Amino acid sequence: MQAALERQPVTSAPDRVNLIDSVRQQLESHPHFRGRLEALSIDQRGKTLYLSGQLPTFYLKQLVQEIVRHLPGVQSIRNDIAVISPYGVSSEQ
Repeated sequence: MQAALERQPVTSAPDRVNLIDSVRQQLESHPHFRGRLEALSIDQRGKTLYLSGQLPTFYLKQLVQEIVRHLPGVQSIRNDIAVISPYGVSSEQ
């Protein structure tokens, strides 16, 4: 019985890692996000991506969402990225 359990493929964890890696690669290859990925957190629950962290403009927040929404395996996105401007204007209360 134990041997049969060990032979069953585990697909959820590798799929999760592969999708998150794909998102990171896609963003890192975009000129607006090179060097900014340390400010972002990407998580996956099922087919939903959860984006969080900080970016300096609303444009970049929306751009992240548009870049990743077309990747295979992404069904929906929750974009909780905070806009923290170096000029004192932010989306944080």
